[in-house]
Amino acid sequence: MTNEEDDKRLSSVLSAFSVAAERADRMVRADQDLDRAFQRADAASEHVRKLYEDLTALRSQVAKRIYETEKVSLSVLAERWSVSKTRAGQIIRAAKPQGDSPGGENA
Repeated sequence: MTNEEDDKRLSSVLSAFSVAAERADRMVRADQDLDRAFQRADAASEHVRKLYEDLTALRSQVAKRIYETEKVSLSVLAERWSVSKTRAGQIIRAAKPQGDSPGGENA
């Protein structure tokens, strides 16, 4: 598979996230039982928070691999990623040790 095909597949997956979030929003807003609506909104929020944490951990792992494999400076990475040098270092330092999954269980 080409990089372009992979990019299109990722774009499709991200679009599906957005569609699912919009559907959840409509379901919660349409619920006349406000306590149930709150519980549903809370459950959706927690699910999205977990997805965010997992994807942020993945970003940090990839960043650490780049840093260690390419042996480039934080300044070079910061410029490449369009972030500050401090932020590049934070992203890399946030990486968990290899073998830890984002959910905290070993792979």
